[in-house]
Amino acid sequence: MKHAIGALGGAVLLLAGAAAAAQEPVQPIIACETLVGLRQLMGAGATDHMTALTRLPRHPACRLVPRDRVGAAEQRAMIGGAPFECLTVRDEDRCGWVMP
Repeated sequence: MKHAIGALGGAVLLLAGAAAAAQEPVQPIIACETLVGLRQLMGAGATDHMTALTRLPRHPACRLVPRDRVGAAEQRAMIGGAPFECLTVRDEDRCGWVMP
């Protein structure tokens, strides 16, 4: 009986965690027209999403793209051991270079 109650408690915790994760808003992706533009955006320490968002207005070649419009990698590059990908964007002719 103890095992059944323990398993039920674990299942309840698992479901509660899944519900919390499902309620979190999906962040849009920062995408740039060129890899050079992305590297300029990331320059001077903007390697995290929040810092890059604050610098985004100064980089007209970069924009926010809803995550549900982003597809598979069209191009890939390695710079300094960091992988970069240009992902397809639905309803656009060009892929968007995204932060690793």
